[in-house]
Amino acid sequence: MAYNITLEGNNKIIAERMLERVAKIFSKCNITYWLEGGTLLGIRREDRLLPWDDDIDVSMMVDQSSKLPKLYKALKNANYRVKLRHFEQNNIPFKKGNLRMIKIRERKCFGLLKGPVCLDVFIKYPFEGNSYWEIANKKKKVPSKFYKNFNTIDFKGYNYLIPKLTDDYLTYRYGEWQTPVKDWDTANDDKALS
Repeated sequence: MAYNITLEGNNKIIAERMLERVAKIFSKCNITYWLEGGTLLGIRREDRLLPWDDDIDVSMMVDQSSKLPKLYKALKNANYRVKLRHFEQNNIPFKKGNLRMIKIRERKCFGLLKGPVCLDVFIKYPFEGNSYWEIANKKKKVPSKFYKNFNTIDFKGYNYLIPKLTDDYLTYRYGEWQTPVKDWDTANDDKALS
């Protein structure tokens, strides 16, 4: 999402720690989440976070929204900074004011500073057999079948949820996903662009 970092060195350490801690908080709040985007791709293909990536991505369905107040409280108690992004206009299936995404960062210096690594939580909206979300003012969609059933993948000793049809999902989004593409742009190259 155009952050001016890479997931190397200390940022990699922060990202791996943050991913596990936040996933555990999601689980404690009984929220079904799954690894998304470059995070899913890197862990599935290379068993690592992609060093050229600039954030961590997970997703959840909008029908879990009633559990979010508990999640926000748990994240804040765990010393995370939580920012919400909402849709600014109606754009079917989105309605102005609905939650678009959650941005999570570590808090530093009593909350005065934010950590360098951002974990983005994309909120998926089902509509007419597809699930929609928005990134960089671009609407994306994939068939909802990808978010119906989940498996787990072990990464650094923790089991994360991933779509059961992960390889099909990655093919749908990236095409030849087994071949690394370091300059891939989510706003232009994603096959899920609607």
